[in-house]
Amino acid sequence: MSVAEFDADVVVDARDCILGRVASKVAERALDGERVAVVNAERAVITGRREDVVGTFQKRRELGSDRGPEYPKRPDRIFKRSIRGMVPYKTPRGREAFEGIRVYMGNPYDESGASQTHRGEDGEAVEAEVLDDTSLDRLSNIKFVSLGDVSDALGANVTW
Repeated sequence: MSVAEFDADVVVDARDCILGRVASKVAERALDGERVAVVNAERAVITGRREDVVGTFQKRRELGSDRGPEYPKRPDRIFKRSIRGMVPYKTPRGREAFEGIRVYMGNPYDESGASQTHRGEDGEAVEAEVLDDTSLDRLSNIKFVSLGDVSDALGANVTW
């Protein structure tokens, strides 16, 4: 499915926002019936020391067998997996909510030249928003790692 086929009710900008906080707010909105698109996933941040954060994600990648579970390397897939952990995806309601979420690296809605906007169902321009209480600015802790850096350490092909 291309970006043009996905009509999002809300476009969330994850740039310089804390991964878990954005994921929980997106999951909440999806469970309320909204279709949500998250842009700039590779620029979301995870708080903590770099060694600890990367070590945690490497351990998740190493677990399992040849048949799974397979933990993703790419930033958009890691972000979507984080959202999946906050949605009851095994129930019909949760599955429907999870299918109404798209996560993108970069901002595909920015191709029209308009700054972070896309057309909603009614034809009006909808701007990418930063959700309340998710920004890194509210923390006094300055130890964090971007999701793109974590993916690079996991061995993802850096295309972003």
